[in-house]
Amino acid sequence: MTHENNSRTAFARAAHHGPGKRRAVIGALTGLAVAATLTVTTVPALAGDRAPEAATTKQSARHHLSPLQVASAFYASYNGDLQAGFDRYISKDLVLHGFNGPEDRKDWIKGDLDIKEGLEGFKMTVLDQIVEGNRVVTRWSFEGVHKGTVFGIPASGRPVQLSGISIDRVIDGKSVEHWSEGNFGVFLDALRGITPPGSVKPDAA
Repeated sequence: MTHENNSRTAFARAAHHGPGKRRAVIGALTGLAVAATLTVTTVPALAGDRAPEAATTKQSARHHLSPLQVASAFYASYNGDLQAGFDRYISKDLVLHGFNGPEDRKDWIKGDLDIKEGLEGFKMTVLDQIVEGNRVVTRWSFEGVHKGTVFGIPASGRPVQLSGISIDRVIDGKSVEHWSEGNFGVFLDALRGITPPGSVKPDAA
């Protein structure tokens, strides 16, 4: 509205000052029109410039956790929601190398949930973690009091512990291959009352 009033005023003044003055006014008005056009066409260009930023934000949202972050979060889930830890960090297509050689993912989950439920005061402790490429080596130990049935072994009330070393190969935020080594036989003997409790403990140094 302001530009329209100014234009009319300019034309009125030009009528009193001859052709030269009118040409100057028309040139000025043409410049204003071109500037307005450039302003309009520049807005979409700026919006387009923001598109890569939005794409970058979406890519960041899809960014996976590092192998160390995955392994750390998974072993931390033993002291929380272990089932959720398996669902979130262990691939459905996992290649598993357990204490007794290749095993089934479902059996691993069931066995560890069984242990956690059967040991009162269950606690997992991560002693060391070492990263090499997409592999994470974790030295761990857990303990608790045998107050429930574990692997068919009835409660003994004995304090027990199991220590071991696991390797996880992590791809796209999940462990796709898992190896484990540990004193599992000693752990079972402790549950049965064959081995004195606490006879085997990991070196926390």
